[in-house]
Amino acid sequence: METMIFALIGVAVSIAVGVKILPPLFYLSKFSYSNAKFSAIPITFLKEKEIVRLLEAKSLEELKNNIVSRDFILKGENAREIQHSIDESLFKIIKMARNDSPKNVALFYTAYMKKIDSYAVKEAILALKEEREIENKAMLEENREMIERIKANKENAQNIMAGYGWEINLEKSIEEIERDVEKRAIEFLHDEKIPKSYKKSIDRFVKSLVDILNLKTILRGKYYNLPIYLYGEGWELPAWKLEELMKVEHVNEIVSMVEDTSYFNGLKNAVADFEKYGVIAFEKALDCQILKIAREIANDDPLGIGPGIRFIVEKEFEARNLKIVVKAVEEKMQDMAKKLVVVE
Repeated sequence: METMIFALIGVAVSIAVGVKILPPLFYLSKFSYSNAKFSAIPITFLKEKEIVRLLEAKSLEELKNNIVSRDFILKGENAREIQHSIDESLFKIIKMARNDSPKNVALFYTAYMKKIDSYAVKEAILALKEEREIENKAMLEENREMIERIKANKENAQNIMAGYGWEINLEKSIEEIERDVEKRAIEFLHDEKIPKSYKKSIDRFVKSLVDILNLKTILRGKYYNLPIYLYGEGWELPAWKLEELMKVEHVNEIVSMVEDTSYFNGLKNAVADFEKYGVIAFEKALDCQILKIAREIANDDPLGIGPGIRFIVEKEFEARNLKIVVKAVEEKMQDMAKKLVVVE
């Protein structure tokens, strides 16, 4: 009898544990196909050797012929047209990632496309402020529609933007508006209703982006003596730390003040290049850190959304590298391009 009682207790405990464990395993199993696919897709245009090879092209036509990729299809006769085709390819890649991932994280990929498309939104706003012709470079349909409505009714631009989720005060300075557009783009990643089981990885990624934007704007502001507008608290840089960094007079001091963060080594290693090329060396080091963080998240969350975050970040940097190469080949500025591309 006792044996039977203990056996029944064992079954009950097993069921209780199973009920507790199965839901997370069920959710994580949904990522098995997408994560396997992301891992199988090569990341070609982050390789230094490949970028150097592409920069040897003597013309845009030769460059297009030299690029063999299933992900990025280069079309067009000039740099502007080809860069647009690269953006089109990038958005197709992210849409593929969204479609292959579980439906309850699809909103994250949509928000990430909004973040990338924020550059087109920002350009349209700046053209409006400076009374220039507004070009509609947006990739997302909702942003294209918004910009067309702004072009047709410039006096009501702020209300039109608010209707699409872009709450931007157009009475502010150009620098503040640029910050606010980027800040809102980051907020889209947080606003979306993602299940809590996936929030940890997304939260770390988004707050790390905030850290890096804060460091970039402080470094740039100190170097060029520009107004500095911060993005709020991030992952490793709380408000008090940002206040300390704002008090620093010289750019080099900022590096030593972040010694207790993951950003220190990259910035320290970029000091020599900073002395030669200026603040772009530090900005490039921080871009490399974004890649590193995305890969750490993928390693820490290999069965969840981690590999998806890594994948779209790598693809975004591939697209950026290709756009830099295209412009460099057209303008014969290959040496400058080598200072800007993020490679490994």
